[in-house]
Amino acid sequence: MTIVLASASPRRKELLARIVDEFLIVPSRREEPVEGKPRERVVHAASAKARDIAERHVGVIIGADTLVILGKEVLGKPRSRDEARRMLEALSGREHAVVTGLCVLSTWTGAETRAAEETVVRFRDLESDEIERYLDTGEGDDKAGAYAIQGRAGAFVDRIAGDYYNVMGLPLCRLVLMLREVGVRV
Repeated sequence: MTIVLASASPRRKELLARIVDEFLIVPSRREEPVEGKPRERVVHAASAKARDIAERHVGVIIGADTLVILGKEVLGKPRSRDEARRMLEALSGREHAVVTGLCVLSTWTGAETRAAEETVVRFRDLESDEIERYLDTGEGDDKAGAYAIQGRAGAFVDRIAGDYYNVMGLPLCRLVLMLREVGVRV
């Protein structure tokens, strides 16, 4: 049985390797939607990515998309250092939600399941100079919310409620249950 991850994310690849011995990486070419409620957006994006790959590959396809939500504001990937700084300053001393949409579909059976996983993260108060030092690392450049919890930004986290791996972009517990729904045991 072939499992295909529809993502170029090194973090998602690393996480999937914790539960699946062999899989293919085939990044999707689909654009992520910018409208709609965050949970709907990530599930729609995950489904679009999985369906895009299912057009060209046979197997069990996994699509995922992650957003950071601070109040009513959606924080995607920063487009500049200034935008990343503003994101980290806004997250300082506050709670935010990390929402990942998942889609698992089997091209063999037509079975498909979709879900959204939410984790609440609270940052401690951050000092301006530590934000600048973090930005110097480049670690959060391509990450929703401008940070990587598995790296140096782990020191920013005061508390977390939910799946830690969700904050990295692939909620493993939810994914295992979804794989079972389409007939895959890991």
